[in-house]
Amino acid sequence: MAKDEKRRSERELTEYGIIYLSGEINVSNAEAVCKEIIEHNIKGDVSQIQMIINSPGGTCSAGFSIIDIMEWSRIPIYTTGLGMIASMGLLIFMTGEKGHRVVTTRTSILSHRFSAFNFGSHSQLIAGRREEDMLHERIVNHYMTYSNIKEREELEKHLLRDVDTWLSTDEALQLGVVDVVEPMKKRSQGE
Repeated sequence: MAKDEKRRSERELTEYGIIYLSGEINVSNAEAVCKEIIEHNIKGDVSQIQMIINSPGGTCSAGFSIIDIMEWSRIPIYTTGLGMIASMGLLIFMTGEKGHRVVTTRTSILSHRFSAFNFGSHSQLIAGRREEDMLHERIVNHYMTYSNIKEREELEKHLLRDVDTWLSTDEALQLGVVDVVEPMKKRSQGE
């Protein structure tokens, strides 16, 4: 698809209040998503925003900028996960309007602790560690706000373990990170 066609297609989705967040969460696509949410709030042109997410995760600061704008939005934001919602992609997905966080039955769902890489002088490493500790607390608080889990020990047992935690859609539903699992519709051979 040519760049002009892609832009036209994205504009058409935006006109209907649909935001498609795909791929790695980074500063560039976070900025684009935030601007779309802000524009809809300013124009008041839609009654809801539908955010479709297919993401393996990415940068925490970029992801939290999207989360902050989602929480700020006066317009409810419904989320749909498909393909993969992992890491920061899952945290963004969970921020959707309660009762309207939908995944398809084949969606891969990954929850884990964040990872970081720091270098520098001793004092820079100490300062970096403080930021990492604060970031971990933000993530813990986010899970406890947007899931059925309200105890830190339970959260660390089920979702923030020392290893990657892949969840079935039923497990995600039970833990309250997903509200609805949309069954796939089978088509007959003639269609």
